[in-house]
Amino acid sequence: MTHTSRVRSALLAVVALAGAGALWFVAVRPEPAGPAGPPADAEDFAPEPSPADPRVTSDTPFRNVKPGVKYIGDARCAGCHGDICTSYHAHPMGRSASAVIDASPLEKYDAGSNNPWKVGGYEFRATQTAGGAHHGVTAKDRDGSPLPEFATPATVAIGSGTRGRSYLSVEDGSVWQSPLSWFSAGSRWDVSPGFDLGNGGRRAIPAECLYCHVNHVKPVPHAVNRYREPLFAVQTAIGCERCHGPGELHANERASGTMAAKIDTSIVNPKHLSNPLQAAICQQCHLQGQERVARRGRDESEFRPGLPLADFVTVFVRPPEIADLSRSVGQFEQLEQSRCKTANGGQLLCTSCHDPHKSPAPAERDQFYNGRCATCHQTKGCTAPVPDRQAKNDRCATCHMPRGESSNIAHTSITDHRVLRRPVAPPPSKGLARGAVPLVAFPGGGTVAGPELDRDLGVALTRLAQKMPAGSGTQQLVGRMARDRLTAAVGVWRGDVPAWLALSRAHASTGEPADRLVAAERAARLAPESEAALAEVAEAALGLSRFDRAEQAVSVLIANNPRSVDYLLTRASIASSRKQWEQAEADCRAALRVQPLHPTARLVLAVALDRRGNRDAGKKEAETAVGLATNPPQQKAFWDWYQQETR
Repeated sequence: MTHTSRVRSALLAVVALAGAGALWFVAVRPEPAGPAGPPADAEDFAPEPSPADPRVTSDTPFRNVKPGVKYIGDARCAGCHGDICTSYHAHPMGRSASAVIDASPLEKYDAGSNNPWKVGGYEFRATQTAGGAHHGVTAKDRDGSPLPEFATPATVAIGSGTRGRSYLSVEDGSVWQSPLSWFSAGSRWDVSPGFDLGNGGRRAIPAECLYCHVNHVKPVPHAVNRYREPLFAVQTAIGCERCHGPGELHANERASGTMAAKIDTSIVNPKHLSNPLQAAICQQCHLQGQERVARRGRDESEFRPGLPLADFVTVFVRPPEIADLSRSVGQFEQLEQSRCKTANGGQLLCTSCHDPHKSPAPAERDQFYNGRCATCHQTKGCTAPVPDRQAKNDRCATCHMPRGESSNIAHTSITDHRVLRRPVAPPPSKGLARGAVPLVAFPGGGTVAGPELDRDLGVALTRLAQKMPAGSGTQQLVGRMARDRLTAAVGVWRGDVPAWLALSRAHASTGEPADRLVAAERAARLAPESEAALAEVAEAALGLSRFDRAEQAVSVLIANNPRSVDYLLTRASIASSRKQWEQAEADCRAALRVQPLHPTARLVLAVALDRRGNRDAGKKEAETAVGLATNPPQQKAFWDWYQQETR
């Protein structure tokens, strides 16, 4: 989900399609004047006034939902709640992230832990250092000589270690994921899920990724992966305030001797909330859905426990006709179908089975969860044959919540939360009727409806269309659904930047490049510092061969985020298409100083060198780029393109 990947896909000379294992090449066309677009009034470029803030207007007795109440960190909580804080920080949520130097010992660095290891032409190595860890990737050039190392200082560990850890690098305020991860199940190192060095090996980490993995960060306004430093001003891991809300008011009142009434309204205690509001606390991170869309004028980081999540985020899921509830969906979607929940009027909550303050010890786990089952099923014992029960350690979840096939897919359920009486194969998918909308708001979404819901659905459909095969009939159909809803939305809320951005991308899916650029320019005029808007302008302008405008936009992006290889390669490709070979070479070399093993950077550099008269050096770079490609189709496409461009 990053906007940098969309810029990379717009490379004029070479377009790398992530995960496709091939390159697609775009012919260079003369630079036309481009669309003027409809006349715009001055109010078209005025920021949209934000709707009423639910933190201010909500009818709740809890005073710490107000936006002015500050987060204070678990150290302050521990002064009065030491035992709970201690047990919580042994819980996976309390170990969600840490500085690598402070992380609990987990990783091994010897050869027995698959360190180093090779994948294709690359060698990976993790090294422990005094300041944390060093992750390095090496490869060789055409002649077998070592290329410069792609080095990543691993400064932040993400994950409790229960299943593994990934790592972040903070570079001049921008945050990137390391291509190396630790997998606890095999006690070994391996390539991070989804990484393909053939496509560059750089992954920008936006705020929506950090939201559920760390305590709190402050993004630079309108940036993709840049943050105010220090990155973690209060603490690193998810803390008490994620479920109880900001604690400043509560701590100050207790320090001053102010006594609470029967219910302490200075801080949220979830047990005093309705079932939907209790569920909302867990949903903020554990209801992934297919797409999550921030409500107009809102940000998910504004959510406060005690308020409906749907006031801040609309979560879309697959319609029942095409949802495979046995795999690849989150726990909340499965739980909605559970008879344990539907038969008792929705009383079953996450906390009915899970203690958020304490994780049971491994030796106590079966007894603990069996006891939770027995709170509702104590009058009827297990009917399975005794030998079968004994073979499964009399563990209820073994039969009724089996481990799913999607356990190694990010953000999906690991155990089946449908809690079936008997495991059964899921019914065959009925399929959607032609023209039916492939996303629906999660049940119980609450407050969003009418034009606001259509606006959010348009954004979600745009994202869904972008994941479909380019130019396919399905992509165009979903793109039209998004376009029509978003056109109506920006007609009502003319200053809605996310809606204009989504509309631009919807036009891309429907094959309407001129309209795409008009919408992108509206977004950029409304938010001149927005990396997302500038990236969309650059890509839309490239689609129309508006090279001047594309270069102008991407140059601002590079100035703001110089560690982004995608931005540098976009400008290098623009320069190549205009035969500005010196500029193309300079941008490729700047990209290679960040990621020396980037295959596309070396390929575009090869053409620039050849065109500047250094044919031998160009051929060597091209052959090195081919060696860095990770599959035969990509290797062939690299070489074919190089030969075509240097004839």
